[in-house]
Amino acid sequence: MLHRAALVAATCLAFLASSAALRAQTPDPARVAAAKEMMQSAGVAKQFDEVMPLLARQLSASFIAVAPDKADEIRQVFTELAAKFVDRKNELIDEIATAYADQLTLDELNAIAAFYRSPVGAKFVEVQPQMMRKAMALGQRWGAQIGREIEEEARRELQKRGIPL
Repeated sequence: MLHRAALVAATCLAFLASSAALRAQTPDPARVAAAKEMMQSAGVAKQFDEVMPLLARQLSASFIAVAPDKADEIRQVFTELAAKFVDRKNELIDEIATAYADQLTLDELNAIAAFYRSPVGAKFVEVQPQMMRKAMALGQRWGAQIGREIEEEARRELQKRGIPL
């Protein structure tokens, strides 16, 4: 009986400790609000609006590859779905804002938002989508080149070891 009481007490203490840890991990609502403001100033929502149609086009292209005779219908479905899911961006924004609020102080979040509202920050926000597209294209090209070089070098090395591929 004493053993059972100790087990119940230990379980209760563990529960209290874990709920205290969860409360400690929940950022201050003011910091979350400041993080959302920072993200709004940074144009994050606008960037998400641009990502959804791109994602829908890529997905529809893969579906069209399987059923090319249904291309128009497939494009229509993905256009409708992109519009439907773009409205769910706030779910992601809330989660990202919470993550920022967990890592940055209220003063830091406010300073970052102030930067994005400044002329230089506004210019940065303006060029960011174009820069992201360029960076993605550059990254894909670089990755393809590195992949070819690794493949060539691996083939040479494996050939030296008597493994022709």
